[in-house]
Amino acid sequence: MSEVSWLAVIVATVLSFMLGGLWYSPRVFGARWAEGCRVDLESEDAGKHAVKALSVQFVSTLLLAWLLGAMVDAGEWLMIAVTVSVVAVILISAGLFHRNSHFAAVIEGVFVVVMSTVMVVVHLVL
Repeated sequence: MSEVSWLAVIVATVLSFMLGGLWYSPRVFGARWAEGCRVDLESEDAGKHAVKALSVQFVSTLLLAWLLGAMVDAGEWLMIAVTVSVVAVILISAGLFHRNSHFAAVIEGVFVVVMSTVMVVVHLVL
């Protein structure tokens, strides 16, 4: 396997967080997503909870950016599609098990597909 570009991993991770900020903003899907997940964005501990969640999300996003980069470098297009699909379906399933609304669960799964597409493009460009 060839060397994964760490520049591409970092850029893909940062762009994914920017995309997430837009995706989950109240102007796009955020308000309806929060309602569907029973998340009170105005609660006193919302900030503390967000820091914990975003810290874990950063690690998983970085790992996914690296993994997809390794697959792009190896030309493993089918494995990219399978990996992204599996992650998306697991998120949708977990959301439904948590009794989130169908909308909220699907929004999380679709976000992974869109985010992963951005990551793959970054690896192809850089």
